Amino acid sequence: MAAATPATEELVQRMAADDRQAFALFFTRYHGKLVTFATLYVRSRELAEEAVSDVFLKLWQKRTTLVEVKNINSYLYIAVKNQALNYLQKAENQPGLSLDEVPMALTVELMTPERELLTSELQAEIQRAVDKLPPQCKIIFRLIREDGLKYKEVADIMGISVKTIEVQMGIAIKKISVELQDHLRMRSSASASAANRVLRIALSLLPLLSGALG
Repeated sequence: MAAATPATEELVQRMAADDRQAFALFFTRYHGKLVTFATLYVRSRELAEEAVSDVFLKLWQKRTTLVEVKNINSYLYIAVKNQALNYLQKAENQPGLSLDEVPMALTVELMTPERELLTSELQAEIQRAVDKLPPQCKIIFRLIREDGLKYKEVADIMGISVKTIEVQMGIAIKKISVELQDHLRMRSSASASAANRVLRIALSLLPLLSGALG
């Protein structure tokens, strides 16, 4: 029988006791999604990798104090966000970039179990719709829908209120819905049966988009 995966809190406790294996597990658990998150702020994956590596180095150096952190998810994302923005400022020699000015470098994918039910065509439309979201809205949508963070955690990471997160998610869902409706209207002029098939899938998808955990 396989051993149970250690909880994050347990890994933090073990890291505080100089357990390098626990740190390796912690690194594996968070590295990929933190790099993806950092890439939303910087222009290249290389810079994102460097920013995340710096954060993990500092985490190991401060490992004995991590047990005092109340929410390790928020702590990690905030640290990566700040480090990525520092890298971006140095790379472009620009002071004080606001969030709305941050360049977006990734095509967003919806990583949900239901994606296998989607046609490749509709999946591509959804990706395009998400990619058209305003920068702040896109980051919030990704953190909630892909990384599974709660509204409060995302509010802490972004430095804004939970109410703003709710509003931004509402905007994201509305914009995605409009894009899908436009797509369906175009499809219906070509093939009624194909349009009906896509419509059924779209209608099953939209409630999922609005069902993020608060």
